[in-house]
Amino acid sequence: MANDILLNKWFFTFITGWVVFLILVDRKTLNKNIWGGIICCLLELWEDSLAYLMGMYFFKEMGIEILNVSAFFTFGITLTMGILFMQFIPGNPVLQIIHLLAFNIGFTVFEALVKYAGILETPHWSLTASFLNSILIFGGILWFNDYLNYKTGRQR
Repeated sequence: MANDILLNKWFFTFITGWVVFLILVDRKTLNKNIWGGIICCLLELWEDSLAYLMGMYFFKEMGIEILNVSAFFTFGITLTMGILFMQFIPGNPVLQIIHLLAFNIGFTVFEALVKYAGILETPHWSLTASFLNSILIFGGILWFNDYLNYKTGRQR
């Protein structure tokens, strides 16, 4: 089983996400920013499990799975990049839009790479749909961040 995990392509994305995370994370703000990762995980599990049930797309070579989704994806790239997205949200609204677009382009490129690697099959899904969906998810995290700042008195 250990050999199966180590050879799993999703496990590689898990390790990559955590290496980038450990290099960039601000441990002082992690207690607040972890909510970005939790929200991303919840929305990703909800969306991907529904997409699987509807036959829109599905994961291959999952290794460990949760709701028909690779746990390596959920607790790797999704969790870590959700935290980093929230950590690096700038105060300027124009820069927030640029930040939102940069992360969404990154996720779309990641999806294209995993499709190319053959571990994501998308018979009824497109990169455009994924990009628009990610805009909604990360836009929600932007709103959540503003809400937290408002509640804690750290308004911009």
